[in-house]
Amino acid sequence: MSYRIEYDTALAPPRGADIVAFMNDFYNTSDNEALHDRYVQSFTDSATLIMGPKEAQGTDAIRTLRHGLWTHVATRKHTPTRIFFSGVDEIMLYGGVNYRLKASPENDVYVPWAGRVVFDLGQEGIKMKFYQVYLDPSAQSGKK
Repeated sequence: MSYRIEYDTALAPPRGADIVAFMNDFYNTSDNEALHDRYVQSFTDSATLIMGPKEAQGTDAIRTLRHGLWTHVATRKHTPTRIFFSGVDEIMLYGGVNYRLKASPENDVYVPWAGRVVFDLGQEGIKMKFYQVYLDPSAQSGKK
């Protein structure tokens, strides 16, 4: 699956296309429950992940948070829409995600979100050292 994440190439840093490709791959990984290890490999060893009210620091905590994100969810499909660059190693982005909940497999729940990412663009390739997602945490429960 490939996403069409829009961005202004005139405002993008030199590695802007690489960052967009990284985020495209990240959301493909995020939408596949079986890819927990690959998901965690998207982060530096000491990264911080904040997902609504949940926070994790370091790969072990991020893995635990990731497992928890699938507790009530049968499937998910992100729809990242647009990336805005802030310097060479930081972005803001927005989009949505469709969840199919285990408790009500006949209904999908759509949740809009926004996020901020700070990257490590080091020798190991692109990795996230900070990722915060802003969303309504009650929406995933299906109680919204």
